[in-house]
Amino acid sequence: MSQDKIDVKDVTPKTFNPKTHKGNGDRFNPSNRIYVRESKGTFQKLRRYGGWFLLLLFALVPWIPYGERQAVLLDIGNQQFNFFGTTLYPQDLTLLALLFMVAAFGLFFITTFLGRVWCGYLCPQTVWTFMYIWFEEKLEGSANKRRKQDSGKLSPNLIVRKGLKHVAWLAIALATGFTFTGYFVPIGALVSDFFTLNASFWPVFWVLFFAGCTYANAGWMRSIMCIHMCPYARFQSAMFDKDTFIVGYNSQRGETRGPRSRKADPKTLGLGDCIDCDLCVQVCPTGIDIRDGLQYECINCGACIDACDKTMDRMGYEKGLISYTTEHRLSGKHTKVMRPKLLGYGSVLLVMIALFFVQISAVDPAG
Repeated sequence: MSQDKIDVKDVTPKTFNPKTHKGNGDRFNPSNRIYVRESKGTFQKLRRYGGWFLLLLFALVPWIPYGERQAVLLDIGNQQFNFFGTTLYPQDLTLLALLFMVAAFGLFFITTFLGRVWCGYLCPQTVWTFMYIWFEEKLEGSANKRRKQDSGKLSPNLIVRKGLKHVAWLAIALATGFTFTGYFVPIGALVSDFFTLNASFWPVFWVLFFAGCTYANAGWMRSIMCIHMCPYARFQSAMFDKDTFIVGYNSQRGETRGPRSRKADPKTLGLGDCIDCDLCVQVCPTGIDIRDGLQYECINCGACIDACDKTMDRMGYEKGLISYTTEHRLSGKHTKVMRPKLLGYGSVLLVMIALFFVQISAVDPAG
């Protein structure tokens, strides 16, 4: 198995790239802001539609009625966990342990197979961050414009636009706080009591607490969470192998990189297909250069793939210079999809799912 491990690569930045950061330093410095450029394409549509689906599911579930209460209510005060017609009690919490095990092995299985797609497409940090960036783009302008504005003096117009951005951010954060708390407290009464100043201390505290966390994480911290705080980025390497699908750059095809005109023949110039436009870096939400190889900060969102494919299309080159691929495929070898590690995670996952359904079928719906 040792020969299947991915080789360690030194990706220490050799030069600072001013196109993606503000000030001096590197991407590992939390004080350096990353100005994420908008990226459009197939994978960004998939990420956006998936994010909207999850957001709507998250927002609507607490409002679904069931009889005289809401369908999903985790009533901690009364030690009752209601899921439509089923009520669970503390003695049934072995189901929660099984559910966590299903989620864990599901994550292990997906990571071994498709890398950090959870981070790039489904993680709440990513979904909310891209939503906040969308408002930033619409109200303050493109990444280049925002960088230029932030390096100069504040104008009255910019103050208004930044103010509107923060109002939008706070509105989303507050709605998130209400929704999350509404899974534990009847959401209709929560909203009504909050705005009529009749709510008790703890519901108000949790609404404001989760609103503050949303505002700070998605509005200000962003990639800091992915690079410095998320434990998943640290232990994912234990699940990766050379057959794991990752976002990868085909250096054999792309090097030697360099600018050229559309009509020029890169072979005549001794160049590869990469025109060194740096768009792959500018659209990356964590500020990495995927051309340096596999890095733990990569969240597999595919933004660099869409940006590069558009560049290849404009140049008249074949798409796929950056793509979802494997280390084996990049080195010209065959990729083995069905392999012992993946089959092992899949088998345990199926066992955990079966145990969960056996246990839940034995629960008395009436409690």
